[in-house]
Amino acid sequence: LVKSLAQYPEELRLAARDYDPSRINRYLTALSGDFHRFYNACHIKGESPAILSARLKLADTVRSVIANCLALIGVTAPEKM
Repeated sequence: LVKSLAQYPEELRLAARDYDPSRINRYLTALSGDFHRFYNACHIKGESPAILSARLKLADTVRSVIANCLALIGVTAPEKM
C-alpha cells in the first residue's frame, strides 16, 4: 500500500505528460484494491496506540489521494459511504 502511494506523483506526471486521464483511473483502481487488501489483512481498531496511529494515518493518506485523484478527473468524493 505504501508503495502504491509512493507512485502517485509519478502517475500524475505521466498522465499529464501523455495527456492520458485514464492513467489516473487505472491508478485509482489499483490503489483501491491495495487498500482493500490492507484493510482485510491489518486490523486498525484494537491495536496498540502506536500501530493504531500509524494505520489510521495510512488510511487517511489513502483517503486524501483518492479524493485528490477524483477531483482531478472531475468526480466528487462522498464524505461517508
